[in-house]
Amino acid sequence: MFMPVALPQPEAAGGATWSNLAVIVGLFVAAWIVSKLSSRIANTIADALDRRHLKDGVAPDTTAALRGIKRRDTTVSLIRTSVRYVAFGTALVLSVMQLAGFNKVTAIAGASLIVLLIGFAGQRFLTDLIAGFLMAFEGWFAVGDMVTIEPNNLSGVVEEVSLRATTLRAVTGETIRVNNSAIAAATVISRGVRNVEIELFVTDEAAGRALVEEVSRIMPAGPTRFVIRPWVDEVEVLDDSLVRLMARAAVAPGREWLVNDFFGDIVRERAPEGLVEHGPVVMYVDDSASRRFARSQMSPARQS
Repeated sequence: MFMPVALPQPEAAGGATWSNLAVIVGLFVAAWIVSKLSSRIANTIADALDRRHLKDGVAPDTTAALRGIKRRDTTVSLIRTSVRYVAFGTALVLSVMQLAGFNKVTAIAGASLIVLLIGFAGQRFLTDLIAGFLMAFEGWFAVGDMVTIEPNNLSGVVEEVSLRATTLRAVTGETIRVNNSAIAAATVISRGVRNVEIELFVTDEAAGRALVEEVSRIMPAGPTRFVIRPWVDEVEVLDDSLVRLMARAAVAPGREWLVNDFFGDIVRERAPEGLVEHGPVVMYVDDSASRRFARSQMSPARQS
């Protein structure tokens, strides 16, 4: 004798389907809200970290203050993007579990789709995450640093860092996004500017100073041009008719032509006849690099 089997009513099955779909939509809406609030969460955590590193909330000097700001911005960026990934990842997992609760066929189809997506994108994604974690752990660069990324020679200010990608802002305004696994090397420009020394050999000190000051006044200045206009820092009298002037300046990375070509051309154009004997000669310098190289070099006494 056969027992009657109760079949699910179409209306009931349809109601369950729409109910679960509503839950899934709610999960992703909640993930979206959490991602929007992630900046506030990151700022709260960054404030706690700042209180640990800064005594009485004040950095001991300007350099420490700048480092503190960069560390804070980097922490905020990492936490914000990580919270975003966790929120949407959790929503995706819970959505699959929700599908499994009312329709095994749908759950299997959803799980198969996820496996397929992971198969195509997961390997690159995990590689990016590992590379991003290692770069953050080793402190390759921070938000606000001026960097050049190899092997594609991409330059700009670090605007955002995450475990998956790094975002740069080029000096010309473009946004550059680079997968972390594609970063082979990163050159960090000290203090975000290119410091230069400009040597000029002239026959008269006063006239040479006046020439540098005149040309310096017309040089374009700003965060993306001459950050510091040329100014005479050192004078050396070599003989009665030859004086070495050494000027210093700072230019934005990517604007080296302003000092390499433009400044020198204007100096030679406006110099009185017979004043300039040689130059200007441009040399890029960095105080930290100079100190480190000085330590590695043996003095003449030790060499003998």
